[in-house]
Amino acid sequence: MRLPRFEYLAPTSLDEVLSLLDRYGPEAGLLAGGTDLLVAAKLGNVKPRYVISLRKIDGLKGLGYDEEKGLKIGPLTPLYHIRHDPAVMNNYAALAQAAASVGAPHLQRMGTIGGNICLNTRCFFYNQSSNWRRHRPVCFKMGGDLCHVVPKGKKCFAVFSADTPPALMALEAKLKLVSSKGERVIPIKEFYTGDGKEPIALHPGEILAEIRLPPPQAKQASIYLKYRIRSSIDFPLVGVAARIVEDKEGKGYRMVKIVLNAVGSAPAVVTEAEDFLNGSNLSDDVIARADDMSFRAAHPLSNANSTPSYRKGMAGILTRKALMELSKGLEAE
Repeated sequence: MRLPRFEYLAPTSLDEVLSLLDRYGPEAGLLAGGTDLLVAAKLGNVKPRYVISLRKIDGLKGLGYDEEKGLKIGPLTPLYHIRHDPAVMNNYAALAQAAASVGAPHLQRMGTIGGNICLNTRCFFYNQSSNWRRHRPVCFKMGGDLCHVVPKGKKCFAVFSADTPPALMALEAKLKLVSSKGERVIPIKEFYTGDGKEPIALHPGEILAEIRLPPPQAKQASIYLKYRIRSSIDFPLVGVAARIVEDKEGKGYRMVKIVLNAVGSAPAVVTEAEDFLNGSNLSDDVIARADDMSFRAAHPLSNANSTPSYRKGMAGILTRKALMELSKGLEAE
């Protein structure tokens, strides 16, 4: 498979990037690490006429941690740097684990956190070559009017498979988005639409400019667990990010966050389990009920290399395992 013809542009400032986005609009594709865009272009899933490289924009790189202000990450920061950064490992463990679970180390060196946050949704019927797809009716994601996974569905049900966003949701991250018209800062949860065809809520001409995480609270622990067929390369079939914050007197947990991955077109916050767990002690019976709530909140479909029923069951199992590991970790401190 060959890349389609495009014009390669290498701006040296963020203002220049925004100007190019305004000029070329949907004909432009942004190139960070390239581990997703270039593969999609070879498959014919996307056909940008202009590819705008971000690699010369130094202001979009790096990360910095402050005990009072928290963590700021540039979207061009490689996942490999995030998984090995001491501040991330010590204070935001779920993020370090999620970054470490993306592909293999050589992909983590190329792939960026911004690219992972903006990763397109996936589907067995979409992530194929153009020769494979041309023998089937055109689906919603390719501009058609049907879904091969849910034949009577009125929208695309492609699955969300990026690893870092669920961890960032559990850690209450916010995103700074900029365009030539200004900037806005939103909770990362609002960045995802739940529509498999257009999964992220970027405005025209807008770009992700910064990821912000609040400072960790005292007695906080977080984790990201991922189930996949091959441990060194595959996208998740199910993932769970969880975070717990112990109350000041050590009598329970005043905050519990649970976010499921790869069971829908956006990360799924298990609000029922969070409401149930907040203020509780994580006894075996309580964790078993949270397991069941995650099981019922997961709605995977036949768009990945595993059955929906198995993935649904794994959502509950991973939730149980995550909560058990977190509670034991805080008890051991």
